[in-house]
This record gives sequence, structure tokens and C-alpha cells, in this order.
Amino acid sequence: MMVRILLCDDDPRFLQNLQNVIVGMIGVPAQFHTFTGLEQISDAILSRCDIALLDIDFAGKRYNGIDIARKLRSFREDAVIIFITNYIEYAPEGYEVNAFRYVLKSDIREKLPLYLPDALARLCSEREMLRIQISGERIDIPLNQILYIESNQHTVIAHTSHKEYTWYSALTALEQELEPKGFLRIHKSYLVNMLHLKKYHSQGAVLNDGTALRVGEKNYAQQKKKYLFWKGM
Repeated sequence: MMVRILLCDDDPRFLQNLQNVIVGMIGVPAQFHTFTGLEQISDAILSRCDIALLDIDFAGKRYNGIDIARKLRSFREDAVIIFITNYIEYAPEGYEVNAFRYVLKSDIREKLPLYLPDALARLCSEREMLRIQISGERIDIPLNQILYIESNQHTVIAHTSHKEYTWYSALTALEQELEPKGFLRIHKSYLVNMLHLKKYHSQGAVLNDGTALRVGEKNYAQQKKKYLFWKGM
């Protein structure tokens, strides 16, 4: 697997050191794109980005790393975003762009060897397929395109951003298959792809496309812990 990695920081020397650190630990073929500012990054680069390591504070600029992540998300919902920064107080804003991890610059050599394998695992899982059969036809649905799966009596419905798939199955069986791949049972009727989960609280859940779903009260505390663990919080 070739991994395309975007590095963006306003300090060119730090960028080179960061790339050297990652080269020594990535373990797979990688293509690097390094930039000191958002205005240098083309749409083509963003559309092919698999993993992005972004600084947050850009001195003298009207944007920050969160803005770069927002633009990246407009091209790649499945890109894995890691913020590398001296300003951990920005962390709450990372929910908006589904940040995978935050790393303090002083902790890079300690934390990146732990986080990069997890980032690669996340990337691989988001390239996986859910294989189903509808009217005898085998269909492969990319997992990263599934917003949520809904139970409807003896059938289930997989909702994607552009299409719905309905077939005979039990939501519990799908939960067992998909929970290790980033899906969360937020209600007896809903299995949600956490990649697309924007807000999750006891009053309800909201997906990135604005879909609002009910949340089950019985297992909420346990499921919320799973969600926070998946977010790296």
C-alpha cells in the first residue's frame, strides 16, 4: 500500500525533521508532500491525501491548521488527520474535522511511534468493504461511505451519502462484524459509522451531513466511552 502523507508547518526546518522521523518509522511505502502554508497546497494534493500531519498556529496568517483540515475534509472524508502543535487548547475544535490525534511537538518522538500504526490501521479499515447480497447480486459497499445502518423489522438499510441499500439481516450480527471497524451501536435501531459522527450526547446524535438520530439511554455511558476511546480522547 502506497500512503500519501501531507505535512504542513510554517517552519521549514521542523518540516524536514518531521519527515525524517516519519520515514524512519512508517514501515510502508510513502509519498510525502510538505508545505509551509495553505496557499501552496493544490486541490489535487488534497484529493489524494491519506494522512495529514498539520501544525495549528501559522504566524502572520489569517488561517490556522483547523482551516487546512476543513479544506482537506471537503475532498477526503477518510483522510487521517493528526495535529502536531504547541497549542493543545485547540483540541476541542478538532471534533469538527474529525481529528484522529493531537501530538505536542515536544512529544513527537515518543508519541508518533504509537500513533502512526493506529493511523495506518484506521486508513486500511476505511478502505474496507461491506459485502452484502441483494436479490442474489453481490454488492460491495465501501465502509467509509456508510453513514449509518438502520434496522427495519427483518431488514436493514445502509445509508450512504448518495444511496440506500436494503437487505435481509440482523443489526446485532452487523454490529459484531463492524464494531472493530469503527461502527457504534447508539440505539437498538441504529449502527453509526463514527467516521461520520459529528455530535454524540444523551439527547441525540448528529452526523456530518446533518442527519439527527435517537440515542438509546440504557447503554449510553458505555457507548460514549467507546466513542471517546475511538477519538483518542
